[in-house]
Amino acid sequence: MTKTLKLSGGTALRALALLGAGVGAVALTAVPAAAQDYTNVTARGKVQGTDGKAISGATVVIKSDDQGTQRTVTTDSSGSFTLAQVTPGRYTFTVTADGYDVYTESGIVLDQTNASNQFTLAAAGATGGDIVVTAGRVKVADFEKTTTGAVINVGDIATRVPVARSLRDVILLAPGTVQGGSAQNSAFAGQATIGGSSFAENAYYVNGLNITEFRQGFSPVAIPFDFYQTVDVKSGGFQAEFGRATGGVVVATTKSGSNDFKGSILFNFEPDALSSDAPNTYIADNDGDYNQRMDTVLQLSGPIIKDHLFFYGLYNFRNVKTKNGGAGAADGAGVPTPANNRSTEQNTTSPFWGGKLDANWFGQHLEFTYFDTTSLTRNYSYVYNEITDVRSTYVGGSNARAGGENYVGRYTGTLTDFLTVSAAYGVNKNRAGSLPLDLVRANITDNRTGSNTILGNPSTSVTTNDDKRTFYRGDVDLTFKLLGSHHIRFGYDHEKLTATQISTTLGAGVTTYLRSTGSDQTGLPAGIDYVTVRRFINGGSFNTINEAFYAQDSWSLFNDRLTLQLGIRNDRFDNRDAANKSFYKSGDQWGPRFGFTFDPVGNGRTKVQGSFGRYFLPIAANTNIRGAGSETDYTRFNVLTGVNADGTPIVGAPILTVKNARACPDTGTANCQVVKDGSVQDPSSFQAQGLKPQSEDEYILGAEQRFGSRIRAGIYFTYRKLGKVLEDAAIDQAALRYCESKGFSAADCGNTWSGFSQYVLVNPGYDAAIKLLPLPDGTQPIVNFTAAELGYPKAKRTYKAMTLTFDREFDGKWSFSGSYTLSFSKGNYEGGVKSDIGQSDSGATEDFDQPGFTVGSYGYLPNDRRHTFKAYGSYQAFDWLTIGVNALIQSPKKFGCIGVVPTSVDPFASIYDGGGFFCSDANGVEQPTPRGKSFKSDWKKEIDATVQFKLPTTFDASLRFDVFNIFNDRSRLDFNEIGDLTLGTPDPNYAKPLTYQQPRYVRIQLAVGF
Repeated sequence: MTKTLKLSGGTALRALALLGAGVGAVALTAVPAAAQDYTNVTARGKVQGTDGKAISGATVVIKSDDQGTQRTVTTDSSGSFTLAQVTPGRYTFTVTADGYDVYTESGIVLDQTNASNQFTLAAAGATGGDIVVTAGRVKVADFEKTTTGAVINVGDIATRVPVARSLRDVILLAPGTVQGGSAQNSAFAGQATIGGSSFAENAYYVNGLNITEFRQGFSPVAIPFDFYQTVDVKSGGFQAEFGRATGGVVVATTKSGSNDFKGSILFNFEPDALSSDAPNTYIADNDGDYNQRMDTVLQLSGPIIKDHLFFYGLYNFRNVKTKNGGAGAADGAGVPTPANNRSTEQNTTSPFWGGKLDANWFGQHLEFTYFDTTSLTRNYSYVYNEITDVRSTYVGGSNARAGGENYVGRYTGTLTDFLTVSAAYGVNKNRAGSLPLDLVRANITDNRTGSNTILGNPSTSVTTNDDKRTFYRGDVDLTFKLLGSHHIRFGYDHEKLTATQISTTLGAGVTTYLRSTGSDQTGLPAGIDYVTVRRFINGGSFNTINEAFYAQDSWSLFNDRLTLQLGIRNDRFDNRDAANKSFYKSGDQWGPRFGFTFDPVGNGRTKVQGSFGRYFLPIAANTNIRGAGSETDYTRFNVLTGVNADGTPIVGAPILTVKNARACPDTGTANCQVVKDGSVQDPSSFQAQGLKPQSEDEYILGAEQRFGSRIRAGIYFTYRKLGKVLEDAAIDQAALRYCESKGFSAADCGNTWSGFSQYVLVNPGYDAAIKLLPLPDGTQPIVNFTAAELGYPKAKRTYKAMTLTFDREFDGKWSFSGSYTLSFSKGNYEGGVKSDIGQSDSGATEDFDQPGFTVGSYGYLPNDRRHTFKAYGSYQAFDWLTIGVNALIQSPKKFGCIGVVPTSVDPFASIYDGGGFFCSDANGVEQPTPRGKSFKSDWKKEIDATVQFKLPTTFDASLRFDVFNIFNDRSRLDFNEIGDLTLGTPDPNYAKPLTYQQPRYVRIQLAVGF
């Protein structure tokens, strides 16, 4: 908004000088602004006169255009004001001061990227002269923010720009992000890597609730896309409040109700008939794929009590059906399909729903968010003929579980204009795993005649995974003047993670019918029929406690030209076993967060920034489950007196003559062979002592320039270096040498350490104190091994990047955002996953399983992409027509040759098939093949387009068509990187493509609202 004033004389000259400097009349100079927590922003500003002098004692009132809430603050001696914990949205500003005209403007957006405004007031009654000065509000740079990344207003941009309806695709709009990929594990494609780290190192929040999958570090299950309002992708430079991530932090907010009733019905249809197929590969017959999705989204919001209590609700009906083409002929050449080819059909109809309540009274804000992501996907497997694309005999299936209930409550209280407090409590639930279709009957096999006949359930067991996160936090915002302006934010957060994994046999147990031979383990005479029933229960409930204290001071100096960010974060991680006993405590992990912003011109339009941060990553709950669980495993022996019509046994007397029989845990009768008695395994031999969690150091230097009121451009340089990591490593070679040095024979030592007997959680490349498995004399010493004795190098990963950004905000007519990133990601450790073989086993990947695997492992990592160009925008050609484009051009991924480590290099590593960076030459001799040096994928090129028509109805109705990958580019993105099947035996499918980029598909959308 602008305001025209007529000035004369010196006043006019001073005004012209101000305009020439780009200040304008109503703007916020270079002061801290838009500092964001998990839901809110901090708006700061400055009020001055047309002569450029600060106006102290001015009253600034902001009133929410949506919810009617109001905040008031008075400017200090430098004319500055601060309003902490402001809910993002549109506001009306009213600025008053004695001797000046009142200034009022509505519709001012305060969000994560726009909360910096400068106000210049005209003297009351200023008239005369012919020089016209345009007064108004000028946006300036955010001088409290050193964060890099992007803030995507999903609620706005999704209506104008073609974006796939997933959190991953929103994240991929931000610079410095790359889609995960591994043909060996399709789940990787649904992930996003940030800042050169693996996708297992990000943290995800919705309205302050951490929803990160904490077993492996995957992104959360799908939340209704239309539930999101904004998604803030923090790729680096985040302040001390944010942690538990060595990749990026994704902070999302949801929609809220307002004083206006609003409702809508949205239909989305992605028909298979309008989808193209990717070319066939030697493992997939893609022309037999089927993919179709239908969504109906209902939304309703409005006031319960005007200006005080509001609601928002969403319900998403889904019908998603996919069929894969099963195993295809090599290169789609039409070779007849083997008899064991399978095709899987998946159906999902589970709905999503969620809602939010907001209450505002007397400067106190209460909000409660709930959403349910519980889903069940039914999987059916069929015999598949790739020539005819016919699915015939049904051969089994399962039900895949995902998601759960989530809720978070938050209080924000404005106690004074300089003191704000907030607190939150929430729960995040997630379930996973596939369940057999038959959960009742036992697996029964009749082997009395020497051949196995299945009489019961084809499945033997079921594994359930149920996770729960409970958190609470408290934060304080304090602003004051002391040698400059300070905005201090400090707080504490605590989360308890409970991962429950139970594997148990179905029904009565795995049942087998046998006939004694007279010399078997039963001790029975020959010809007696007997039955064995094996029962096992593995796993348990495992708790992890993560807590953090933090403090951050945003200190503005020299009339707000320089702002220093002085922060510190203390993380503590406590991992516990199935008996809730701590087996790993990290102790204090101090992470400094230092940064600066500088206004070199003094007009608030140019910003130079830099930052340093040290980040820590908790140990994934996967580690607890693998190394600290309990196990019950026993087999009961009874005489078989008959078989019922349904195949179940008629059980006779217990067989008490079984070799090594012990009392059964459930009955006490001595007719069981007991392998595990249910006690929690001792994790002391599973981890080295004095371990440090994974850490990463980050350095960023950049600059930003604003042009006019809607355009900004930036450049920044990022350098990240991995610190220590936690990974499991086989120590058998070092243990054997130690054992033999104590005088024991090689044979006796080899009975304990056979090469793969003792895997230990270590900091690779560092000395380690390890409790050994029992020596031949039964003792278990703690041995201080050097890094050289263990044979493992340090885990290394560096990320170097230069990023250029450009943003032109939407003005009702057009918008454009673009970025270019030049990056280099090198090392010998990708992160908690291993994309080149599709391994998702955080803390226990193959990377350090044997010393031989580290030979040649340093090189360009799977997430390395040298050049990435991104651009998206929209144009409203007419009131009834909007078009939008989203484009990506990305350079190739680099591949190596993964084969068998020669025996001469590592005799134990050579036992693995396809585990090391060696491949055989034409003579069958294994040669070193350093990571990323063998071949490349194609460039990825994709252009998406949208056309939206407003319909001539009394409602707000529109019809929209989105076409993704409009030119149907068929870039080959992933390849078979396994060069050798066994030692000296090349894989004939090495370097053949496994996956192509997603082919063209169409989305049709009809929306009706009021």
